[in-house]
Amino acid sequence: MRLEQLYHLVEVAKYNSISIAAERIYITQPAVSASISKLEDELGVLLFKRTTKGAYPTDIGQTIIEAAEEILQKVDFIKELANTSTLTGNITVATIPSMCDKIMPNVLSCLKEAHPGISVSLHIGESIQILNHIQSGTADIGIVIMTEEIQEKNTHFEKLFHDEFLIYVGKNSPLANKQAVTLQEALEYPVVAYNDEFSRNNGGITSLLKKYSSPKISFRFDNFEMIKRTVSQGTFISFFPKFMSKNDVYQLSHEIVPIAIQDVTLDITIALIWAKRHIFSAAEKEFIAILKSFCEETMVEDCS
Repeated sequence: MRLEQLYHLVEVAKYNSISIAAERIYITQPAVSASISKLEDELGVLLFKRTTKGAYPTDIGQTIIEAAEEILQKVDFIKELANTSTLTGNITVATIPSMCDKIMPNVLSCLKEAHPGISVSLHIGESIQILNHIQSGTADIGIVIMTEEIQEKNTHFEKLFHDEFLIYVGKNSPLANKQAVTLQEALEYPVVAYNDEFSRNNGGITSLLKKYSSPKISFRFDNFEMIKRTVSQGTFISFFPKFMSKNDVYQLSHEIVPIAIQDVTLDITIALIWAKRHIFSAAEKEFIAILKSFCEETMVEDCS
């Protein structure tokens, strides 16, 4: 029995798929399948039930997988003790777009400066899309707007900070001189939406507004800069989180005006999510530590 086989065992269990596990650890599917089969022969037990829908642990397989996870965690701990200053590895992160305005660029810059050997692949999408990335194994760490739909799924989560949605309008909008408006008053104006907001239950602002009036969508873009430029040039409105978008709003302060909603609370919680079987590597732990520090700094700055 080799550590490599235990690693393959845990990865297959994480995704319930030999093919996805092989793709994530950059080896061939036959190699992973052979590794698992040899381990089963050595132990004299069947570890997975292979079906057309995936590979699912047997009862004894589940017990052995849990033991393998503990062993691998201890191995990672030993590696951290041996050398914490030269962390290496690949991290795949999926995040909501608003995190990329202010927080994520700082996190990645700090991580790269401290640990040049760590490589990060970043997927940007809406919260439900991020959940799908985590469940399918195409991302290790997700950053989402927490909703009941996500909380009910089979994932772990940890809250990072709270934020709130504001309405943003152009400087020439009839709403521009108001400090606050009712939600109904705002929704009388055409909306510029991000991607498929308000078209299905995709989390975020969609989940918050589903019990209120449906907005009148004029345009949909998958680029925040395009949304902000469009809002700045007409009588459109859009919804952006207050703290996460603050950096860009300051840059466009002469063109875009944030307005509070006085009768409805659109508070949100930003959270980390990850698969229950995922074991954080030393590189991922460092990424999360830096992320948390910048989230805390952001909240302190905005409260001061």
